[in-house]
Amino acid sequence: MKNPQIFIFSLLIIFGLSACVLQTRPVENGEAAITKFHTQSLSSVNPSETTQLTLTPTKTSTPTLTPTPMPTSTPTITPTPYQLQTFTSDQIRSDVIIETYIENQCNYLEKRWGEGKSAPGTIVVPIMFHSIAKAGRVITDSTTISTSYFEYFMRKAKELGFATVTMDELVGFIENNEKIPERSMILIIDDRLPGSAELFMPYLIQNQWTLTLGWPTTDLTPENLWKRMEDLVASGYMNVQSHGHDHNVYHLDSASIKEIEEEIYKPIEIIQAHFGTTPSAIIWPGGNFNDLSVNMAREAGFKLGFTAYSRGPLMYNWIPLGEEESVIEDPLMVLPRYWSTTADVALEQAIVISEAAKQHAESVRADELLYYETYCQP
Repeated sequence: MKNPQIFIFSLLIIFGLSACVLQTRPVENGEAAITKFHTQSLSSVNPSETTQLTLTPTKTSTPTLTPTPMPTSTPTITPTPYQLQTFTSDQIRSDVIIETYIENQCNYLEKRWGEGKSAPGTIVVPIMFHSIAKAGRVITDSTTISTSYFEYFMRKAKELGFATVTMDELVGFIENNEKIPERSMILIIDDRLPGSAELFMPYLIQNQWTLTLGWPTTDLTPENLWKRMEDLVASGYMNVQSHGHDHNVYHLDSASIKEIEEEIYKPIEIIQAHFGTTPSAIIWPGGNFNDLSVNMAREAGFKLGFTAYSRGPLMYNWIPLGEEESVIEDPLMVLPRYWSTTADVALEQAIVISEAAKQHAESVRADELLYYETYCQP
C-alpha cells in the first residue's frame, strides 16, 4: 500500500458516517420501517456490533362490551275474564228479565259446582195464598180459591215430587246454594187468616211440609188469636214472617218515614216476643215497595222480600223480574210469587224450566270449570 495513512483516514471517515446514520435516522412504525431500518444499517455495520431491536406493537384499547341482556321468555298473558252465559227460558214471558245477583263469578261457580250444594236446575216455586173458600161459598175475588182446588193442588204437588222449604232454608239456597230438594216450593199465606192456615195442617203433617205465614202484627190482635197462632207455630210446621204491622201503607210514595218505619221495624220485635224467632223476610203489604222501603228493610236485617207479581220460579243466582221490580236494583228484596189461583200450572211450568236449566248447565259445565281453573285459582 502506497500511503497507509490515507487508507486509515478513509476508514475512519467511513465508520463515522455509518454511526451518524444509525443515530440520526428516525425509527418508523410498522414492519416496513423495521425492514428498511435493518437494510440500511446492516449494509454498513458488522452484525456483531448491531443492537437487535425488538418492537412491541402498540396496544389499542379494546372497547368494553356491555353485555346485552338475554331476552327473557314473554309471560303468558291471561285473557280478560268474560261474562258467563245466563240461562234463559222460553217459558218466561218476553217482558220478564232474568236478574243475577252474585257479582263475583268465582264465588258463584264455587257454590254452583261445589260439593254438598244444590244441583243446577234446582228450583223454588213461591206460591201466594189468601183465602180458601169452603164448599158452597161463591168466590167473588181474584185471590180466593175453592177448597176442592186447594185439595187438588196439594195432591198434585206431592205427585210431581215437590217438597217445601222454610224461609230460612230459602235464604241459605239463595245466598249460598245450600242443598234443598230439586223441586222445592215455599207456600206463603198472607194476612190474618188462621182458619185458612189450619186447612194446611193435615197435608203438612202427612208430607212433612211447612207453611210460611205472612202475618200482620197489628195491635188489634186479640190474645186468644195470638195463643192460637203460637200453638200452630209451635207444632214445627209453620214459620212466621213479616207482613207489615197494620198492613195499611198502600201508597208508599206519599207515606211518611215514620209510617214506613213502623211497618218495617215494629213487626220484628212483636214476632220475636210471640214466636221466639226473628223474621228473615218481609212479605210486602199489598205488594207495595219503593227504594226507601227496600233500603229500610235491608237496614232492619231482612234478607228477602216478596212482591205480588207472578214472574216465574227461583233458582240460584237466577231471579225473574218485571220492569217494576228491576228498577229497585235489589232482586232479592222484590222476589216474585205465583198466585194460588194458577198454582198447578206454576208447578208444571217450573218443572219445564228446571229440566231445561239442567241441560244448559251440562252444556256449559266444561267451560265454567275451565273459567274457574283459569281465573279463580290462587
